[in-house]
Amino acid sequence: MIPIKTLSFCITCKNRFHQISQTLKKNLNDNRLHQDWIEFILVDFGSTDGLHDWVIDKFDDDLNSGYLKYYYTDELTYWHASIGKNTAHYCANNEIVVNLDCDNFVGYLGGQFVIRNFLNNENIVLHQFSGNYTDGSFGRISVIKKYFDFIGGYNESLNSIGYEDTDLINRLKTSGLKSILSPNSKYCTAIPNTKEEGMLNTNSLLTYTEINELNGRISNSNIEKGNLIANNGTYGIRKNLFDHFACLFSKCSSITSK
Repeated sequence: MIPIKTLSFCITCKNRFHQISQTLKKNLNDNRLHQDWIEFILVDFGSTDGLHDWVIDKFDDDLNSGYLKYYYTDELTYWHASIGKNTAHYCANNEIVVNLDCDNFVGYLGGQFVIRNFLNNENIVLHQFSGNYTDGSFGRISVIKKYFDFIGGYNESLNSIGYEDTDLINRLKTSGLKSILSPNSKYCTAIPNTKEEGMLNTNSLLTYTEINELNGRISNSNIEKGNLIANNGTYGIRKNLFDHFACLFSKCSSITSK
């Protein structure tokens, strides 16, 4: 009998309530059948658009069961994709970690679809990219957490946003994992966005295209030199990162270890 693997969907959000308010409930409901093997991790990076109160008010049962885990921090003043994604992955408890942008839908039983890809071979990086660079699917990347940990997660030395997903995949591939492209539209759709919207909270003077090209050059140089492990192996925000559920029952303290 093949053992079932567990999965964590890792979601980040900073002032994008207008999007996650459309995706979160549907994603939870679409995977509720398998909630014994699946968790949703949501990290709120100091949103000021009502996200915190909405999550607490609307998802009490899922928070209490642990199906949804909600963390928050004010340590990321301006959006930095690698740091944000790393923090959500750090909070994950399960074997497979999936980057799930807050504007993405996973589809009905989308968690099961991902898990099935890893049952016979865990030495893969699953990329649920449709092939359309404008539809928001490029960041849907799944990998076994021990490999994510080994590689040091997303490279936080890259600039605020752009190319971090490609860099992660290329470092994992160069480290020996097989990249699997799975453009199944049933399990990967997203709310339409513009690159300008993605840049809103970065405080950058550069355009997305300029940052993406700059980060690409940094990534390619690192890989050519064999520098595959990012962040000295330690990634994400760990200071002043708070677990909402834990704070309900004890004096709220920062997560410092898992």
